[in-house]
Amino acid sequence: HMECPVDPNMSITAVTHAKWYGAPAPLYCGPKTDEQPHSGFWDYGYECNKGWANPPETCDVYEGQKAGKFDQSRPYASNAGRTDVEGCCWWGRGVIQTTGVCNFGKLNYYLG
Repeated sequence: HMECPVDPNMSITAVTHAKWYGAPAPLYCGPKTDEQPHSGFWDYGYECNKGWANPPETCDVYEGQKAGKFDQSRPYASNAGRTDVEGCCWWGRGVIQTTGVCNFGKLNYYLG
């Protein structure tokens, strides 16, 4: 009874993320769409900062990015077998590293 409801239409992008060379973009979640029916993976070795290329390539997923890109060319399953991020907006972030709809529900219930 304390569990937070899962909203398949919820869409969130995190504010913080790592800053190392090739670091992945901020975590995100959102519903499946015709344009985005699955989630791929972050290719941290992709060189996107090539101003000398013809045409020039730039890193534009997040500010300060030096390398990496989303590879959405095929589905990439999680350890649980999911190939999308629909309804997965309850990731663990912040100091307490709380995860999941049940833990967030308990936190809201007891701390109000």
